[in-house]
Order: sequence, then C-alpha cells, then structure tokens
Amino acid sequence: MRNTHHVRCSGKGSPLRGRLNTLYRTLRKSGPIAWSIGCLSLAIPAMAQTTYYGVNATLWAQPSGNMKMDYDHVRQRFVLQYNYSTSPPQYGTIDLNTQNFSHFFTGWGSFQETLLTVLPTNWAGYSQGTTFVPRAGGGEIYAVDPNGNATLFASGLPSGGSGDLYSTVRWDSFGVANHDMFYANAGTGDVVRLDSNGNVVWQTTLRDGQQPAAPEPMIVLGSNPRWGPFQNKLLVGQNSVSATFFVLDPATGQVEESLQSSIGGSLESFRIFPFTGGDWALYVSVFGSGIYQLTNLSNIPNLQPGDLFVARELVYGGEVWHVYWDSSTNSFVTQLIADFQGLGFLEDMVFAPIPEPSSLLVLLGLAGMAGTLRRRR
Repeated sequence: MRNTHHVRCSGKGSPLRGRLNTLYRTLRKSGPIAWSIGCLSLAIPAMAQTTYYGVNATLWAQPSGNMKMDYDHVRQRFVLQYNYSTSPPQYGTIDLNTQNFSHFFTGWGSFQETLLTVLPTNWAGYSQGTTFVPRAGGGEIYAVDPNGNATLFASGLPSGGSGDLYSTVRWDSFGVANHDMFYANAGTGDVVRLDSNGNVVWQTTLRDGQQPAAPEPMIVLGSNPRWGPFQNKLLVGQNSVSATFFVLDPATGQVEESLQSSIGGSLESFRIFPFTGGDWALYVSVFGSGIYQLTNLSNIPNLQPGDLFVARELVYGGEVWHVYWDSSTNSFVTQLIADFQGLGFLEDMVFAPIPEPSSLLVLLGLAGMAGTLRRRR
C-alpha cells in the first residue's frame, strides 16, 4: 500500500511541531540559511518521501526558494513565489513541458508568504491567466496579466498583525458567492470578500479561543455530494496555531462552525481533483528541496473527480491527504497518500497534467530505434 523512497522515518511531525513551534516560525521567516543551520542543529529524521496506494513521487523541479504556486492551464505553466526571504518578493513561471524557469514579476512589500491565484477563465474584465497576488504582509491585492503587467485591484485591506504575516487570495470558481474574490490576512485573523471592482462585501475576524486565528488556506466549494456538509461553503484553515478550521457562509461571512481537523493541524493547502478527464499529477511545493510530482493517482481507492485534497505543513516536512464524504456512514473518509519528512516545509500543491513527451524527444526516440534496426541487419 505504500512506496518508500530513501529511508522511511520513524515518528510523525505533529508532536515535534508542538515542541518546536517558535523555532519553526523563526526558521521560515529567516530564509534558507537559517533553515540549513536549523537542520544541522536538531535531531531531524533522515530525509524521506513516503507514498501510499501505489502513488509515485519524484523530484520534478528545483527552483530556488520555491513557495506558493498555482497553474495556468492555457499557457501550461506554473506561477510561483521563489527566492523566499528576498524583499520585495519574486515571482516566476515554470513551463510544464520543458521545466524551463523564467522570472515573471517583482511583487510588493516584504518577503512574507503570499498565496496567489491564477484565473482559470476571464472574469470582470481580467483575462484568463491573470495572477491575483496580495502584497506581502497584506493590505493590497494586485492583478498581474499574463505578460507581467500589474494593476492594483484592492487596497485598504487588513494587514500586519502578530505572528505570521501571510496573506491569501482565492477566487470563487463555482459562483456560490457571485464569483467574487476572497482575501485572508494571517496576522490579524481577518477574512474578506471582495466584488469584481475590489470593493469589500464583508469582513470577518476569526478567533481561535482567546486569540486571533491565523487563516491561510481557503477554498470556496460548490455543490458536490463528495463534500458533504461543506457544500457551498467557504473553508478556512490555519497554520501554526491549532487544528481548528472554520466553515463560513461565503455569501454573508457568518462563521457557521469551528471544527477540529481529524488529520491534525497546520493545514496549508486545499485543492480539488479536476472534474475533467486526463492524466493528472499533483505537484507539491516543498520549500528547501523543490517541487515533487505525484503520479499514479488513479490507484487511490475510491478517488473521484471533484474530491478534496488537503496538505499539512510539518517541521521539515508535510503530508497530503485525500478527503471525501461517505454518504453511507455520514462521515468523511481521510486517506494519507504522501508523507514528506526531513525534506523541507510543504508550502503548496496544485493539480496539473502529466507532461506529454515532446515532439523532439519522440523524433529522437524514433531515430534511435531506426539506428538500432539498421545495426541489427
């Protein structure tokens, strides 16, 4: 049921995270140098990537300091924040078929993490492929067209705060909330809905007990029985605080539930397995080692189009889970499909096709076969 690459590590990341939470935040904020020193100063398990149910994991690309990312399905490229710890933040693209990396644009603010969104279709005068990215540290959202030209989409949003000054932008792809944009600022615990003109529709401040929550991953879900009671809701997870996540009404911003994650805390990314056919892979960004490609996803038991995938970030690693609602038991089923340990911090994941062999490689392969046949005659 599992494939172990390198050495299977003993123990999980969650107990370690509780003891080393302060160090964890310090290392992530200090960049690659501090991360490397931290690796040497702690008894971290041997590097390992473990996959389950026949899923394969390979190191696909190694951009410098890779962090959050999304995929442009028309241009067949990833858009990602790279060179993390550089101010202002830097963004680049990676071609799906050639793996060529190119600088895309320079962002705004400090080097803090920015969860960006690439429009899958035209929206409100913005073309498909436009990247919506918050100012690092929060407060503003910019729209960057596919050529790298930026315009200000919204300003005056919650920014700064305490703890991790991370910010997130997500688009309502299902139209549950009029295809509006959603923004979160981890430093203040605020979640905001914005209309197509960048105007605030509602603002909700999330709290986890007596302290502000630290919202980071978000997703707006539509209608799908596989999402159970989360249908037509806004899910908001948080990183570095607890296992609490929030279920909001995307139309009003009302917090309907505060729940404890059954797979543990430190939720980092929510993604939906594509509804369309094709040979899909899951690309996982691990800060400190690179982007991993998970394939053979069809081997996952009972995987269906539209199923939810959830990523957790752990100290020097992370996990990827397959989650769906089982109507026969009225409960969620969770399956761990990948476990990264000692490789870096899992920062994001996104579905994209498995690249087809290029025509050049096909021609070279045919030429090689012809040469072999000639030699055998």
